[in-house]
Amino acid sequence: MKPGTIPEATTTEARDTTVVGHRPSRCGWWRVHAILFVAALAARLAFQGGLVGWSTPPKDDAALYDSIAASLSQGGAYVDAEGYRSRRAPAFTFLLAGLYATVGHSWPAARVTQAVLGAATCSILLSLGSAWLGRRVGLAAALACAVFPYTVYWSGHLLSEPLCTLLTTASTWALLRAGSDLRLTATWAFLCALATLTRPNMGLLFVLGMAWILPLSRRRWAAVALALAVFCLALSPWAVRNYLVHHAFVPITSMGGVVLWEGNNPIVAATPYLRGRSLTADLEKNDPAFDLPELEQDRVLGRRALRFIRERAGDMPGLVGSKSLRLWNVFPALETSWQRWLAAATLIPVLAMFGLGVVGACARQDVRVFPLLVPVFTVMLTAAIYWADARIRAPADPMILLVASYGLWSVLDPRRGGEGRSSKPGTPLL
Repeated sequence: MKPGTIPEATTTEARDTTVVGHRPSRCGWWRVHAILFVAALAARLAFQGGLVGWSTPPKDDAALYDSIAASLSQGGAYVDAEGYRSRRAPAFTFLLAGLYATVGHSWPAARVTQAVLGAATCSILLSLGSAWLGRRVGLAAALACAVFPYTVYWSGHLLSEPLCTLLTTASTWALLRAGSDLRLTATWAFLCALATLTRPNMGLLFVLGMAWILPLSRRRWAAVALALAVFCLALSPWAVRNYLVHHAFVPITSMGGVVLWEGNNPIVAATPYLRGRSLTADLEKNDPAFDLPELEQDRVLGRRALRFIRERAGDMPGLVGSKSLRLWNVFPALETSWQRWLAAATLIPVLAMFGLGVVGACARQDVRVFPLLVPVFTVMLTAAIYWADARIRAPADPMILLVASYGLWSVLDPRRGGEGRSSKPGTPLL
């Protein structure tokens, strides 16, 4: 065996994921999918109708996505309400614009679409988890995702989180079969690109996913070349559009430097309640840099952030630590006290079981858990570089729930709770 590779027996076990015991028929399993989808959809629609309000106007970032989509649906330019032409990534905006072009500028229709995206994510998680870690682990994770307050919450707002979470979960599904299968390697790369076009920081999915693919691929360089080609080709139309608009190379958005500054600046570093978060709009309004043209603003603020990081290098470990704590904050700032307590009551046990799952997988050398951590490491790196909150963590929440389910079953049934496999061929990822 070559150093750094996974033993053949271990990878065979990682692919072999059938649950010991009773196995529902294919028809019965699709019935489970249908019930799960309806339950997840109902939870999201109830939240939207009961707490958010179907016709509640979108605010902040949601209002900017909405303004671009409304403009596009009427044949206008890709420009938000603040006049920026490339500040927002395109994938969610075009989805919203397509919806508005079909049914009109309807916030209720947009919220229903968000609910459908969330329910579809639960269904993909069920397929992924049951095939990879066993049906009871996958089912528990998918049911948790259907009602988890954080995953339900984002469906009520016109933000990119539901779409990005769906694409991230789907990319993980493809990652588990990529490497040895070039078609699925191409599928994985394409899904990573779509996630990146939804939230640019999710490009880290592609970088980190390579660490899983390379040791498993018999045609290593062919897999790398194919994945790179598909990923870059998927991003290129938007990069070309940006070049035509700005006459400069802007791969996805003109916001990288802005976001870097918002999370790394003297005000955030010196203000306890802001440490780990981003600079608030009221603190930005008097900064002359925000009056500059779009690309110049991004460049100036990016250089300013890098200078701050260099000059305050000794403070960076503490600031990164604050960001990490914000990423996993179990007492988030929400509108009401009952929402804060509900968030804490659900997130604390999930994180505890997630930790047990990771520790248990390491102790058992169960490599199946490792690729599931790619989205988790992606959001952790994003938080360390920029800033952190539940929105940053959102795309990784389904994988956090899946590993937490693995940890839970490892406690409930130590003998086979974390195994979920037999010597028979594994369940297909359907």
